[in-house]
Amino acid sequence: MLKAQAVQFQKTYFDEEVDTVRRMDLRLLAIVIVAVMFAAGVGTVFAADKVQLTVAYTYNVESFLPGEDENNNEIINYLRENSGFDIKWIILPPDQPWEKVNLMLASGDPPDLIYCPDKNQFGNWLHQGALARLDEYLADTPNLDRLVPEDTWGAVTWDGGRYAVPIPQNQRIAGTDGIFVRTDWIEELGMDRPETLDEYDQLMQRLKKEKGVIPLTAAAPSGLIEGFRGAFGIGTAYKAKDDKIVCSYIEPEAKEYLAYMNKLYKEGLLDVEFPVNKGGNVQEKMVSEQAAMAPVGWWDALPIDRNFKKLNPEGKLEYIKPPVGPRGEWGVANHGPVRTFLVIPAESRRIKEAVEFLEFMADPEVYNYVSFGEEGVHYYVQNGEKILTEEYENRRWQIYYTLVDTQEGFAIRLRDKGFKLYSDQVVPYCVLEHIDAYAPPLPELMDRTAELNEVIEEYYARFITGDLSLDRFDDFVRQWRRRGGDKVLEELNEWYEEFAG
Repeated sequence: MLKAQAVQFQKTYFDEEVDTVRRMDLRLLAIVIVAVMFAAGVGTVFAADKVQLTVAYTYNVESFLPGEDENNNEIINYLRENSGFDIKWIILPPDQPWEKVNLMLASGDPPDLIYCPDKNQFGNWLHQGALARLDEYLADTPNLDRLVPEDTWGAVTWDGGRYAVPIPQNQRIAGTDGIFVRTDWIEELGMDRPETLDEYDQLMQRLKKEKGVIPLTAAAPSGLIEGFRGAFGIGTAYKAKDDKIVCSYIEPEAKEYLAYMNKLYKEGLLDVEFPVNKGGNVQEKMVSEQAAMAPVGWWDALPIDRNFKKLNPEGKLEYIKPPVGPRGEWGVANHGPVRTFLVIPAESRRIKEAVEFLEFMADPEVYNYVSFGEEGVHYYVQNGEKILTEEYENRRWQIYYTLVDTQEGFAIRLRDKGFKLYSDQVVPYCVLEHIDAYAPPLPELMDRTAELNEVIEEYYARFITGDLSLDRFDDFVRQWRRRGGDKVLEELNEWYEEFAG
């Protein structure tokens, strides 16, 4: 009996030992297999299950924390974990970024998604047949539908199909250059803030005489000085007039604008260096009290004002209403409806997945985390508004949230970075519409714009300085038309007839 029990014990013990050894061998084998896969670059089993997507993103200036880069940080890891995609970000070089993309397209191994803020480049790819038509993939994308206004889709629609996801821009916040003025000098002179051209004239005359400064400076090699040109109805290149599209720069009122600016130049009210000034020159002249007013964007107004206050704490720089012209016209141009074009190459093997990824990025919860981080750490809510913390600045996430940025998100960052003080002042004056920005990339408009701008720059600055008599204005118009202007207008009006209808 005892012998039998001993034998059974030995058998049981031996079998368990064998099982243990077997289990250990299996675990060891698994470890070896994973190690081999890792060494071979296969990755983990979980990564292998995910669809790989590459995103080509234009160069940006943000830096990452030590040990991090665009493909190794908290945000990209969050996207990989929650999207179901193995995402790889490709940062394009600052110089000629599209050359790299074109090489990737030509190689047959294109990125799956391209962040493209350049409408002309979007148009080039479109007309080359390099972009995927997205309509069938956009059929069920409620997040993207909520993000993109209906009238914005027209800017990416060609031959009845949509070839990009257009990320909207808050035109009113974006704005352009407003008239930034030393309002404390206006008060010292005992004058009201000017509204009409005549009142601006009177102010500039007294600034020159009593303050000994340049009344108006600008960086305008084209001769198109923001704010003042709006007084003559030429705030944008193309506008609707009498139910058709015209080029503002060749209309009779453009000649009136040039005559007025020539008058300011001859009277020493306009900076003689305006054709060669750069943005930095304008900033320097405003900060050092050499000039009293200038067309300035709100993004430049902040550093100008801060540097100015260091030298003159009691001084006051503010935006004022641009001058109202003889026919009641006034204002500055807003930006177009599209900030960037998200495009997918036609040769991508993952078109459907790329659209799904964009839909994921446009999810409100995902966008909130990517754009603002964790509540209580990177931001807190006060009176219903997000307030960003210092910890927010430690995260480098611009290349991710701008992919599908919202107008609300843009406004919050504008406020917390100090720009809202200036944008709020200039936004009410951004009343002139870039009507052609709602059009898709029309071939003639794309091909001819650079050449036509050269014609404008060649003539306008010379008209204003008096180097060329305004008697030659008709010559300028003929030159503009010969260089392709008429073809552009014909193409724009064909589009506008359908758009307006």
